Amino acid sequence: MRETQNKAENAMDSPVLVKPDRLWRHYCFALVIVLCLLLAVYMLNRTMLERGILAADGIMKNNEQIMLAQTVVTLSDALINTPSPNLIAFDKAVVRFEFIYRDILATQIRSDMLAAHFFGSDAALNQRVHTFLNLARQFSDAPPDVRESLNRSINRMYDAGGLQADLHAAGTLVAKQVKADAAYFKTVQTAMLVASGFVLLGEALFIFLPAQRSVQASLRTMRRTTNQLRASQARLTEMNGQLEHTITHDQLTGLPNRRLLTHYLAKAIATKKTKDWSLYLVGLDDFKSVNDAIGYDHGDELLITISAALKNCVDYDNLVAHVGGDEFALISSEPTNQVIARIRASLQEPIAIKGRRIPVTASIGHIAIGDSARKPLDILADAETALQYAKNTGGNRAQAFTRQLRDDLRMVQQLQLDLVEAIRNGEIEPWFQPQVRLADGRLHGAEVLARWRHPTRGLLTPDIFLPAAERAGLMVELDHAIWRTAMDQAKIWQATGVWRPMISLNAAPDTIADPDLIERFLLSLGRSGLAADQVIVEVLETTLINGKDDIAAINIDSLADCGIALELDDFGTGYASLSKLTQLPLTGIKLDRSLITPLPDQAADSVVRAMLALASELGLHVVAEGVEDRQQAAHLSKRGCRIGQGYGFGRPMPAGEFTIWLQSNAKAKLQAGPDTTRFA
Repeated sequence: MRETQNKAENAMDSPVLVKPDRLWRHYCFALVIVLCLLLAVYMLNRTMLERGILAADGIMKNNEQIMLAQTVVTLSDALINTPSPNLIAFDKAVVRFEFIYRDILATQIRSDMLAAHFFGSDAALNQRVHTFLNLARQFSDAPPDVRESLNRSINRMYDAGGLQADLHAAGTLVAKQVKADAAYFKTVQTAMLVASGFVLLGEALFIFLPAQRSVQASLRTMRRTTNQLRASQARLTEMNGQLEHTITHDQLTGLPNRRLLTHYLAKAIATKKTKDWSLYLVGLDDFKSVNDAIGYDHGDELLITISAALKNCVDYDNLVAHVGGDEFALISSEPTNQVIARIRASLQEPIAIKGRRIPVTASIGHIAIGDSARKPLDILADAETALQYAKNTGGNRAQAFTRQLRDDLRMVQQLQLDLVEAIRNGEIEPWFQPQVRLADGRLHGAEVLARWRHPTRGLLTPDIFLPAAERAGLMVELDHAIWRTAMDQAKIWQATGVWRPMISLNAAPDTIADPDLIERFLLSLGRSGLAADQVIVEVLETTLINGKDDIAAINIDSLADCGIALELDDFGTGYASLSKLTQLPLTGIKLDRSLITPLPDQAADSVVRAMLALASELGLHVVAEGVEDRQQAAHLSKRGCRIGQGYGFGRPMPAGEFTIWLQSNAKAKLQAGPDTTRFA
């Protein structure tokens, strides 16, 4: 049985090459043969094409020659009856006839039949053509009395002389020659096709088949013994590589992840290579809004593009890692100011993602690693502290780590934890600061300001707890809590006859962009019993600039539709487009105290007058913040400012104290003056 199988395999491998290592020679020989066949086919096709073109050209010129001969005859007939003949067309026809005939003789005579037709003794077409041309030239130069006889000679030569028949016969011979050429080339083409088939069959039988059998015979044993081992080894290597890469690299950007970064730091610290090293944490500002506004696929593409840009900010032997979310880490031994400058430059222009240009800013927290033997996670935590401080203080800035930052962060974190309970327990309370009509000194309204009576830290002002509320995402709840309490208190003043209140409520950007704003606001307003014209909502310029998905603009329009007045707060300190003042239904603007304090300085007065003029043109009333004394109040009133607010009229007061103040001043004529008990 085994012998039979071996004989069968030997029979299959019989037509093999003695030296398989010389296979390339046989393949080259086969390739040369195929190339020769291709060249022959190309030459044949080219010859056929050229002959076809020549034949077509010959037929076309022969036809033109016949037409020109007929034209010469026709014109000669017409010219003998004309007193003053114009021979220009006749001469042109004769010249063209002679030119075409010479061209035919030079390019088209390719066969014995055509040569005999043109130059044979029996049908001397060549002589007839020359005789015809001579007669035509004589006709052109002859006097009128001779032209008639020449015309008869021309007609006899053309008709009875056989010129017309010979010219037509020449076209027939050209067509017959084309047909003969086509038959010949078809025979040659068929023969070449058959020959190509035999050649390819011979190559298959005597070159490719033996070569293939030789290769199979040489490699069969090796495959049997090595294929399984190689496959197993390849799979194991691939799986190990994938596992290692998955563990140590970010799947989205391909950069090292936090695990590899900490391992890299630990190894460098152990070998004391970190003397001049610094760690930079780069966090994209408001990256969540990118995902919310244009989709997570755009956000992913943005992270990939930024990762590539950050890799160019350090040397090739430095590390760039994606440590999570929108944060990247860079390690470099270069001067800090140079690295930060490169990072900012790489993010300066908007980034093009799927046809959209997305502006990007980033905050940077950095720390010098030095020779310390600290743990990598501690170094990362300190850099994260610096990064969060940079973000909390406005973003788009760089911040070096200090111990004070760590203490401040812990305080903010504790405030975040306390704020949830503070809002629930009513520890955040509204304070009221009076607003006065400058023209008559009467009370116009009051701005509602937030204060926090912390159970252990005492009274906290907004500059302390608002950053914690923003970071904790509690601004919406905080605003609504203040609004409800302020409206309820205002209703008490109205019910007791102390004052018909007009209160201004501050709205954070997150609150204005809240989809549930209108429903919750109207619920609180309805429960308080106040009219819509007794409440003003103050919005910041950043609300108009960064409104998400236009929800802020929609909410502002909805509030206006409900009869709620809207004022633009801190006008003159931001960078909102002036077009926003005309696009949104604002009723007034509030000039920031930084513009009012220098008054009546001439430069400050110029700025204030310009803003007041702009507001007047747009039909907006103006509230001036920071009015300290009677001179400022008089100056603003003279310039056309309607309402003043500041310590000169009254400091912010809690509800009880403001009630007492109202009892004395709600109907009095107020004048600005120094306030010795002022506090923020």
